[in-house]
Amino acid sequence: MNHTSFFKDDTISMPSALQALAQRARGGLVRAGSTAAAQVKIALRYGPSGNIRYFTDNVGEAPPMRDFGNGLRSTLDQNDARKWFMVHRRHLVIVVVGTTGADLSEWIRTTRAEMNCHFLVSSTAAAGLGDVDPVFYTACDFLDKRPGADVDFMEIKGHLHRHWRANDVFIVDAANPLVDPFQIVRIQHAAHAYEPRRNEIGMVVPALVHGDDIVAGFEWDRSRAEWSMRPPPAEDYGHRDVPRYVLAANAHGFYATSDAIDRVRFTRSDAQDLTFDEQVARFIGAGWRQNVRTLAFAPVRLAAEAITVPRTSDVDRRWQGDRSVTTASGRRRVIYVLNATTVSGGIRTVFEQTNGLLERGFDVEVWTLEGQPTWMTLNVDIKRFSTYSDLLVALRNEDAIKVATWWETAQVVWLASVNTGVPVYYVQEFETWFYPDDATGRAAVAASYRKEFVQVTIARYQQGELEAIGSEAILIPSAYDKDKFHLVEGVERDDNTVIAVGRSFFQKNFAMTEKAWRSMGERRPRLSLFGSEPDIVTDERADYTVRPSDAELNVLYNRATMFVQTSRHEGFGLPIIEAMAAGCPVITTDSHGNRDFCIDEVNCLVVDVDDTNGLAAAMRRLLDDPDLRERLRVAGLATAEKHTWAVVLDSFEDLYGRIA
Repeated sequence: MNHTSFFKDDTISMPSALQALAQRARGGLVRAGSTAAAQVKIALRYGPSGNIRYFTDNVGEAPPMRDFGNGLRSTLDQNDARKWFMVHRRHLVIVVVGTTGADLSEWIRTTRAEMNCHFLVSSTAAAGLGDVDPVFYTACDFLDKRPGADVDFMEIKGHLHRHWRANDVFIVDAANPLVDPFQIVRIQHAAHAYEPRRNEIGMVVPALVHGDDIVAGFEWDRSRAEWSMRPPPAEDYGHRDVPRYVLAANAHGFYATSDAIDRVRFTRSDAQDLTFDEQVARFIGAGWRQNVRTLAFAPVRLAAEAITVPRTSDVDRRWQGDRSVTTASGRRRVIYVLNATTVSGGIRTVFEQTNGLLERGFDVEVWTLEGQPTWMTLNVDIKRFSTYSDLLVALRNEDAIKVATWWETAQVVWLASVNTGVPVYYVQEFETWFYPDDATGRAAVAASYRKEFVQVTIARYQQGELEAIGSEAILIPSAYDKDKFHLVEGVERDDNTVIAVGRSFFQKNFAMTEKAWRSMGERRPRLSLFGSEPDIVTDERADYTVRPSDAELNVLYNRATMFVQTSRHEGFGLPIIEAMAAGCPVITTDSHGNRDFCIDEVNCLVVDVDDTNGLAAAMRRLLDDPDLRERLRVAGLATAEKHTWAVVLDSFEDLYGRIA
């Protein structure tokens, strides 16, 4: 057996020319002082040409990649994998399960030259290796797949402990095409470099490709209590290429670090009566229960003759189903996780839910990266954290319903719920809309949706968007506070005032409102704007109320002739409901999330996005027709009654009660 020796990390000064080259490479990001030891290792392993290769890999275009604050990384650069491997490559044992019709001897020679690894092969396969040096491989009877009996993962684990304890392991199922050695390098790089925290990841699996199916591990379908693989999505955002954590996977391409093989407690009884694929999946689950993660590194795709969804066992059901989400006194416990507490309709909705559930006897907390809000009353003290990582470590110890409220909080909530509590994803908007010119951002958003969540959304439009990526969501509409938005006695309604949100954010499309309003010339009505951008319009007939209180905004709604909203997209459109509740007739664009309650010519007027002439005509029509204004006012009041917090909180109380 061949054991590769380790190099010491002694720093040795290098020629100044090489240091200068290091400083120039990729804009000076590679520092000469930090690469000295690396250069020595490379020189000893590969000779002078190795250093040239190392620095060459620093130059050239990197793939579109991003590190997000929640720990998600959109990919890893292949050149970074090459450089990392030249310096940090790990001892590796490649386990070849069964036999193959391909030229195994040539593959072993090629892979061995690339990786300097050792192979465990079946006795049957070993007989056909010809002139391959026996020092490169070990023949193992337990790797033969026999009729009526499968390979035993415990035998592999035991052999590694006895002979190769300092080595990582990579499994190749010989029923599939053999693996390009560089793909193994990329997987090893992901195992040791994807997470900045050492030993956080213990196992890595690739995406397996079979026909149209691309499966990077399996998800636990919480609604059906079974393992699941997603079919090809109707809408592909590139999210299947994003690395993400998984709870189960097949054996082919499975990589485990030596630390994981040592740390994860897994006994023969855990593997009893299971197929080899199921044993590997069960080992992955055992790792998660001991805080050892498995990453599906989807950028590496391996061809597979078949993809087998693990059978659902009682062990799986107990692991994922037996969850406590109540306090010792029996109160249902809910923790909302926010990225911010600044002024926002979506954040306001979460705070309203918090206050409402507190009144109904729930134990509710809000965890976030920002402090206590000052712009509305929240009846709990915020629990603030410096980073998502800090929040995650604390949250995974809590027995609660844990609610993600924005896509960047989804991975944190899911990771914190693998072993405790129940993860809920409250989807007020499919956030790909926030990244119109950013394909990497859209892919990261879509990758955050998982079947392990109980997903709730506020509009049928979002339901459809999620279905297009293979995700299901329960529909519970949003709501407004009836005590804050209502008809005010004694406030006279103007007959020549348009009220609108004055915000420049591209989705709000305020430019359409302004353009239509200005096109009315001398007949243009008074324009009453509110928000936090007072300089958005300068005109003698326009005024701006900066950050009005709810009471002040309610009066503005009660006084205006009409409310206009021209958004390109809204997850729901809460200001529309607030205006309706205050008896203010509404003109709106079809902004998707408002389709469930905005009915053209019944409770509002609907115009096309960017149809400024149509909007100007609709405003003139309402200004000139008091009977139409009254009809829309009455219908709007009836619509608002269906979206009060009393109605919506009943739905959440029922949902959280069923989860509990």
